[in-house]
Amino acid sequence: MPFVRVHGGKTHGLPVRTARREGNMIGRTLGLGLCAAVGVAAGFPVSAGAAPGDVHAVTSEKVNLRAGPSDSANVRSTVSRNDELVELRREGEWLGVRVVRTGEEGWIFSDLVRRKTASTLSGEGAARAPQREEAAGFERLSPAFDTLVRRINDQFGYRFAEKVEAGNNGTLRVVPTDAWVYNTSRDAKIYAALAVYQMWKNYNNGRPVSVVMGGNERERITIGDSGDTPDLALPAMGSSR
Repeated sequence: MPFVRVHGGKTHGLPVRTARREGNMIGRTLGLGLCAAVGVAAGFPVSAGAAPGDVHAVTSEKVNLRAGPSDSANVRSTVSRNDELVELRREGEWLGVRVVRTGEEGWIFSDLVRRKTASTLSGEGAARAPQREEAAGFERLSPAFDTLVRRINDQFGYRFAEKVEAGNNGTLRVVPTDAWVYNTSRDAKIYAALAVYQMWKNYNNGRPVSVVMGGNERERITIGDSGDTPDLALPAMGSSR
């Protein structure tokens, strides 16, 4: 497991696991990372509320369509961002789908799609659709990560992110809310930044990325890829909160 090089402060040896494309550990790893960041036990299930007949859209540039519900199953083909998929069945966090464009069937990890249209068969879809919650700012990048952040927001009564901006140069800027900045420790902020970095790395399919978290330079945490090891730049040591 690689370690982050640290610039500023006195933090040593913070481990970072680079999230692998389509790995079914993504949701669990990110969930544990962000829950550790805010001090909540990692027990929130990630459920998209999907059902057979729902139409989903691919959210990553290119995603494998697999022969079975496992990241070790053979790859049948690939689908691209915004391709529409009709859900046929669900097994854990995997969706069995049919690609609208080609008619091909296969399995895709649910973190890599977002639901566009709910099935209205038996009236169930119509009942579910209005229950959609306000996104936490990460929905376009990772619906499962966004769901987890929303639930943590509800647990504490304030939002984590005030603004989330994805740049064209592989940089993701996250501006936390004042309430989150005030109520979280320095260590919590670091681990939250690491969780966001893992999510952003997965969204970019392992390409070099950077994450800037903080509203002003004095409080800013930056994680950026440099060679084989990410660099972590911290603000000067000071009060934790």
